[in-house]
Amino acid sequence: MRALVKAKSDRGLWLENVPEPEIGINDVKIRVHLTGICGTDLHIYQWDDWAKSTIPVPLVIGQEFVGEVV
Repeated sequence: MRALVKAKSDRGLWLENVPEPEIGINDVKIRVHLTGICGTDLHIYQWDDWAKSTIPVPLVIGQEFVGEVV
């Protein structure tokens, strides 16, 4: 699947192909229709002091989305 990834400790985000996560016992699979960028994602993109001290790299970002359970 394609995802925005903070691949390295530098300004920016990269659209990459990543493995689809495995579904656990308490999870559902969602087909994403729309997605957005939140304030935390902007800090991660800019790679400001807060992000440098908080965010582990590499990291697939994103939690703002809408879709359907499949």
